[in-house]
Amino acid sequence: MPTRRELLVLAALAAIAPAALAQQLRMPKVEVHADPEVDFSVFQTYGWKDPASPAEKQQVHMSIIWYTERGLEEKGLTKIPDESETVPDLFVRYHAKGKSSIQGTPVQTQDLLPGSPKSMTTSFDLHKVRGGTLILELQRASDNQAVWRAGTDISRIDQKRIDAEVQRAVRMLLAKYPPKPAKP
Repeated sequence: MPTRRELLVLAALAAIAPAALAQQLRMPKVEVHADPEVDFSVFQTYGWKDPASPAEKQQVHMSIIWYTERGLEEKGLTKIPDESETVPDLFVRYHAKGKSSIQGTPVQTQDLLPGSPKSMTTSFDLHKVRGGTLILELQRASDNQAVWRAGTDISRIDQKRIDAEVQRAVRMLLAKYPPKPAKP
């Protein structure tokens, strides 16, 4: 049979677990800016521009390009090779910025010793957290004007699953392309 202390710890964990799970499952917000005057149905081809702020790691850079190209192909756009003389309808570029921070999780414990007053102690479990921002931008090739931009901040990135994290971020952004036409 569990002791009173074990029951209190289990009760505390049961109270904290739903909030922690909700925090983990919260989807990052995607911000989209699109030119309302642009008819996106006329764009059929794209090419790449050098990133304004490339990813620090080559693996991340290649993943962003790979998943962006697959996503744009799914949207019906065709890539024009870099060495081609043909000018694409759109240029694609990205901005990526990683950040590190320290995150603390409070842990409370209560000592219940027979014959002593109750004492509650709080400690913090500190750990390094890696996050980042990804912005995809589509520029009209004829005048180099940005016609669509989507970005998201991801507060916690699992470094062991970086490729999957990039894929998820790119899919979230490209899910907003093409933008819904403005209502008259």
